[in-house]
Amino acid sequence: MFCPRCKAEYREGFSRCADCNVDLVPELSPEPEPSAEDVEYIDFIKIITFSSRHEAELAKGLLSINGINAVIFGDDAGGIQPGLSFSTGVQLLVKEEDIEKAERILHDAGHIT
Repeated sequence: MFCPRCKAEYREGFSRCADCNVDLVPELSPEPEPSAEDVEYIDFIKIITFSSRHEAELAKGLLSINGINAVIFGDDAGGIQPGLSFSTGVQLLVKEEDIEKAERILHDAGHIT
């Protein structure tokens, strides 16, 4: 037996969920697959480009300890071949609402002048 609300499983003989106070069911319904409309996409905005993944990782760590989620995007093959002449650098991206705080933190740390 299962609670249709909290999904808790019960032994035989129980008929109501002790937590939700709803009738138990013999099987849970399969969870519907989320559609594209159900998915929330978060735009990340580039705030700085570094010449190496190492520099970007250091800045990302600095932002992380200050509560800002950052993403690194680069064309340097994951840092494997950072000396590639056609590399355009490694970008550090943050959510739009974190741009001002992130720029201030990176400026204070000397990453942005």
